[in-house]
Formats: sequence, C-alpha cells, structure tokens
Amino acid sequence: MKLWALQERIAARAGRVLRRSLDQMRALSTPTYAATAGAQSQNERFGFLDHDFMVRLAALSPWHPGVISRLADDAIGHRFDLLGSGPVVVAHGIKCAGLAGISFDPVMAPDVDADGRWLDKLVNRSNVAESRRIWRCIEGGYTPIDWQLDFKSGYRWSEKTWYGRIRFGHLRGVDVKVPWELARMQHLPALALAAHYARAGLLAERTSYDYVREAKNQMLDFIATNPPGFGVNWACAMDVGIRVANMVVTFDMMAATGVDLGEDFQSIFSNSVLAHGRHIARNMEWSPIFRGNHYLANIAGLLFAAVHLSRSRETEIWLSFGTAELITELEYQFHPDGSTFEASVCYHRLSSEIVLWSFALLDNLPVEKHASFAQAIDWSEPTPPRRKSGPLALHTVPGTSRLGPIPPWCRERLHKMAGFTKALTRPDGLIVQFGDNDSGRFLNFGASEVHAARGNPGHPAWSLDHRSVVSGIDAFLGYGCEDAASAIIAAFAGRGSLANTRPTAAKCPDASVGNIDIWNELLALSDTVEQVSAWRTDFCSRPGILDKLERQKFNGMGCFVFRSPTLYLAIRCGEIGIHGLGAHAHCDQLAIELLMDGKSLARDPGSYIYTPLPEVRNRYRSVMVHHAPRHLHHEPADLLLGVFDLRESAVGECLFFGDEGFVGRHRGYGFDVYRIVRVCNDRVSIVDFSPDGHHISDPQPDKIDFSSGYGFADGTGPR
Repeated sequence: MKLWALQERIAARAGRVLRRSLDQMRALSTPTYAATAGAQSQNERFGFLDHDFMVRLAALSPWHPGVISRLADDAIGHRFDLLGSGPVVVAHGIKCAGLAGISFDPVMAPDVDADGRWLDKLVNRSNVAESRRIWRCIEGGYTPIDWQLDFKSGYRWSEKTWYGRIRFGHLRGVDVKVPWELARMQHLPALALAAHYARAGLLAERTSYDYVREAKNQMLDFIATNPPGFGVNWACAMDVGIRVANMVVTFDMMAATGVDLGEDFQSIFSNSVLAHGRHIARNMEWSPIFRGNHYLANIAGLLFAAVHLSRSRETEIWLSFGTAELITELEYQFHPDGSTFEASVCYHRLSSEIVLWSFALLDNLPVEKHASFAQAIDWSEPTPPRRKSGPLALHTVPGTSRLGPIPPWCRERLHKMAGFTKALTRPDGLIVQFGDNDSGRFLNFGASEVHAARGNPGHPAWSLDHRSVVSGIDAFLGYGCEDAASAIIAAFAGRGSLANTRPTAAKCPDASVGNIDIWNELLALSDTVEQVSAWRTDFCSRPGILDKLERQKFNGMGCFVFRSPTLYLAIRCGEIGIHGLGAHAHCDQLAIELLMDGKSLARDPGSYIYTPLPEVRNRYRSVMVHHAPRHLHHEPADLLLGVFDLRESAVGECLFFGDEGFVGRHRGYGFDVYRIVRVCNDRVSIVDFSPDGHHISDPQPDKIDFSSGYGFADGTGPR
C-alpha cells in the first residue's frame, strides 16, 4: 500500500474513533430523545381499510380473520414464539429454558409503578425524566415487556449501555437475534389489522379499541424503556430500520380506524420516528463492496420515516437519498435474472420484501412529497456512503395517472425476482434452502404461509413457503391478488382491484449452457478416471421423468433447475455471494436438491443457528451435510474464518446445462472436481470425479437434523 493511502486510512480510522467517543459522551450527558419532530405528515395510506374492503378481504381469504385474530391475541398476551423459542410470555424476571443446556439466572423483576419511578434504576440519567413522562401515557393494567432479554438463554443486556458499547456473539448459548427479532415489532401490524376486522364486525372477541390500545401501549413501553441509542435494540441499524417501518405502518392503520390516538401519543410517536431515522442515518451499514440486506433495511427505514414525518430539509434528504439508493441497490444486489447476490434463497425473500414494500410506498406518495426528488442531494452524514445525486426523474405509475420515482426497469427486475422464487419452490410448495435461512421478514400481514403452517412457527411452511412474496409482487405489478395479504399490498400501492387476474405463465426461455460436444467429452472423460477418483450415484424412478421436462437457469446466483410432473431437481453452482464474502453462503457448490415421485431424496439441511453455537453453525454450513462432491473429510472452504465469512471458498462453474443433464466443476479442494448429473427417463445418475487422480468420496450427506427455520431442528439434534 502506498504511504499516502495508508496515512489516509489511519486518519479516517482515527476520525471514526474520535467521533464515536464524542457521540458517547454526548449521549451520556444530554437526552437522546428527539424533540419537536412536528406533526406527522397527513396521510390516508390505509384509508382503504373500510368496512367493504375488510369484508372483501375475508371473502378472498376466509381463513384470514382467524389468522389475524390468533396473531393479535398472542401479541396482547405478550406471548412470543420467535426463532425456536417456543411460546414464551416475555416479561421482566422470567426464568428461561436455555439453549443447548446453557441458561442464565433471571434478573430480579423491577417493582413497576404507574408513575414510572421504576425506570430510575433502568434508564440512564440523561433520559430518565423523558422516559418516565412517556411511561405515564400508558393506559392502566399494562405489564411491561422485557425488550433486553434473550428469552431463550435468559441472558439480559442493559438499557443503560450505549449502543456502540453493546457486546454480542461472544457468549456461548446467547443469541442477540432473539431480542432483535422481538424489537422489530413485526407483531404490531396484526393488532392494527385486527382492529379493522373488529370494526367491520368480523371479530367478536374484542373491540377495535382493545387492539389499538395494546399496540399503543407496546410502542410507548418500547419508547420509554429503550431511549434512542441505548440498549441492545439500537446496536444494529438494520433492526432499527425494520422496526420503524413496522411502527409507521401500524400507526397509519390505527389512524384509519377512527380511534382517537391522542395528541400526546402522536407527538411521542413522531419524535420516536425522527430518532429512528437519525440513528439509521448516522449508522448506515454500507460498504463499498460487502453490503447486503442490512443496507437495504437501512434504506427502507429511512423511507418510511421520511414519508411519515412532515416535510423538512432533513426528511426531504432522507426521501430523495433513500429512493436513489434503493434503485442503486436493486441493481447491485439482484442479478438481471432476478436472483440474489447473497447466495441464499431465503435471504432473497427478505430482500425482495424490503424492495416490494418500499416500491409500494413510493408508488403512492402524496404529491407534495415529490418536491424531494426535484433537488440535488449531498449526503453529508459523518458515516459513509458519500453520495451526491441529482434530481430524480418521475415516471408514470402503470395503470394510474400518478407519477412516481420508480423506473420501469425496476418493475421488470422485481418481476424476475418473483420468477426466481417460483423456480426454487419445490412441488410441495417449500423453498430450496441453498445458503442461510434466518427466517427474516420485513412486513407480514398474515400471509398464506401462516395459514399453511396452522399458526405454528415450527411448521416447515412458516419459513419455507415463500409464495407470499410472489403473490405480493404480482399484486403490486397489477396482475391481481391471490390472498388477503397481497390485496393489502396492492391497495397500499394505490392499486384499486381485488380481482384475481394472474397472467398466463410464459413459456420458459432457452436455458442452455455449453454444447453437446462438451457433454460427450466430459462423459467420456469420467469413464477413464481411476476407480478411486470417481463416485457414481443413481436415483431411480418409474419411467416418465422426461415427459414435459422444463429447465430454468439463474447464472447470477448459480441455480439450475429441472422440473417435470415427477421430477424436481435444483443444482447450486455459481458465486460465493456478496462479491466473495460469502456471509450467508454454505459449502454447497454442485450440491443438489432432488424430489422424485413426490419424495425428497436429497435435501439441503438448512441453517439452524448462527453465533450462539459456532460449531453447530459450521456443521450446517459444511459440505459433509450437503449432497455435493466430497474429497475424504476435507472442506472446500475455511470454516474457521468466521461464522459470516467464506472468502476464498470454491466458486462453481457450469460447463453444460441441457436436456441431457448438467456438468459443473469447482476447485475448492485445490484441484478440479467435476459433477455430471444425467437426467434419464427412469433415473437421475450422478458421477463426481477428479481427472487428476484425487480421491473422491461418497457424497451421501452425514445425518443431521433438518432445520426448516432459524432455531428449529427436527428430531433430537441440537436445539
């Protein structure tokens, strides 16, 4: 590195350390609650939730009111089943079950009082006065939630710790994702939607006001006990972004019920939205290369905050900058074929949902918000990215007379993102789990997977049925609404009809790679290698595999699919993900997922868990549990680099993809290893081989409990 470049990096690092120290001193000495946010922007974003619309929703999906009622009842009871926790009533002082035999003793519950004196010992001194004031706005009889608790292990963070000093990932058995998941507030929209069903007379158990009151109380509880910048729930800007989006949507839906939310609550809420936006703006999870779904969530949080708040120079910058960055990241994080660049099919859903809801928000903006796009923006926050963007062009929103900032090519890319999900969906409706699965979502309005899973997060459909993102994208693009959740997205985006007018599926384009000469040459080569350097596997079926056989390829991520009435075969062969970081990739190059005659014969085992059990995390990432070429007991990547690091691992290369089958190779073991997948009328034949004489082992995966979602494992395996 040149001396001037090194000096520049040292100076930048010193600047960051100094800024961080100053930020901490300021936060400890002055209140961090935002003040004078002003009234929220007047909107009727959910004004469509009238009596007739709710009746039509229930007719479109008769199961939907029941699903929403159960979700809302769980929220009212503070009963949460997240990331494999099992149903837990989350409160201060509870005893937690533990993870893998690791549990922490409960912290003594505070003596809660209506005046908020109990907060004196929890909240830092500079914020306690405002915290107590906010707490006093909660209506009587409410029991606070312990937002700082990992309610699997029992470990608890402190509300007094500045977010920059929060530690996580260093204690075995402790999972920071648990409080983060709860504090995303993704349970709140169900409360607001239940209020509308109750108002329409479709739920008789509670009144509309009962649901609104609980949602208000929970938001006030969180705001009072989580001062901006303090505690575990401000440590990750991604979760801040998802939280503020869910809070804004819930507030808008509550406002549409006609229930008086009260001036005090509205002021506190708007100040909290402002604090969320400012926190995100100062902590963008941007990197010149290694940025991904976290940064997408940052952008979305800024957008929802900006649209909620009244116009100011600050919110106009957020809206214009966020829109420009959203369009940039769509191109950066999704390949032209619609596949994700993170090498994870499940993270594809999360990122697709973030883009979908952000587009829906921007398609139906109040006209006065368009002024934000008419000016050049200089993003001057002290943290990257450094951006200057000119005025954004406005385009006609399809099917309307409105204008919006989303270019037509973005809608085409979104359509292809849905196509990727459809292609990677097995005949049983469940997704192929190439790469990580943390069960992450953005906004959830009781979509069809909740109904399919019968309300049980441990059911495979809860995390692996991704059809809701497809129906949501179809509804947004004007193709009609398949269920209640997609109808809400369509109406939120300004589409008026609930009609189901899904287009006829287009014929698959040619998906060939290579030519028949390459196929024949490699088949012949596989027959010449030494016996120890090849392993052959046959999966037999009744004749008919080739009937109506279709193929799809996604060169971006590297997924190749064969499908017929009796066959589903997906092959992973391509990039490592996130431009080589591989944060959410597994050692699954040339791995297959195979169903024949409705039976799973080779299946990706999932992810199970991340930082609490690093050795278990690595086991689920290992080639040993995937049906992929193996060389003795070696890994094609260094799993010890870090739980979110697979740099310099194998990149897969597809050499042939045609009606005859597939050929791919990688060099993860230090030499060329090939996999030939031959699709015959009564079998799928696989040969793994090394033309250089290296030992090739049985690819049959080691036994491990199947994990359908984060924190879940079948059987008696690690829990």
